[in-house]
Amino acid sequence: LQGAMGWYMVKSGLVDDPRVSQFRLTAHLGLAFVILGAMLWIALSLLHPRREALATRGARSARRWSFAIVALVLLMVLSGGFVAGIRAGFAYNTFPLMNGAWIPPEILMLEPAWTNFFWNMATVQFDHRVGAWLLFFLVPVLWWKLRSADGVPARAEKGGNVLVAVLAIQLALGIATLLLVVPVSLAALHQAGAAVVFAVAVYVAHAMR
Repeated sequence: LQGAMGWYMVKSGLVDDPRVSQFRLTAHLGLAFVILGAMLWIALSLLHPRREALATRGARSARRWSFAIVALVLLMVLSGGFVAGIRAGFAYNTFPLMNGAWIPPEILMLEPAWTNFFWNMATVQFDHRVGAWLLFFLVPVLWWKLRSADGVPARAEKGGNVLVAVLAIQLALGIATLLLVVPVSLAALHQAGAAVVFAVAVYVAHAMR
């Protein structure tokens, strides 16, 4: 399926404008991360075949949070696919404001309104920034839950520590990529960083399964 999607994506760029469809690019990227997550989950299940019993309410809450963070990271990756697909990183190269505004006035300039979420640089970049802010606040909450709840596996706690660290690096890479107007080397590191954050989030979720 991933091979077929790669061909389908490239085919969309073999026209007068040599740019692939942002929808096909994002689907190709999303499938890559699903494959990565599935491979990692299977490998971890082979390394840690025993399921840990989560007897306390706090541990069960941390488990729900860990799976929610995996989903949020994946959504963040998909929003990054749209940012790359329409070259939204070449606009609004300031942080934390977007050219002097928290919410740029162009955010809903297209009609009908739903098209802004896929074709409007302001909206697409704003959505990606919102995802970054959500992770900035919610990952430390997960970290605190993993450390404070009774019955949390030790490897989940260690994974939580790593998750906070790699997220901080990833956010710094994202900001630098934006401020420097998307140099290819930084953009590639930022995409690789997304894979690392996703992998660590899957590791934590697996430890809490």
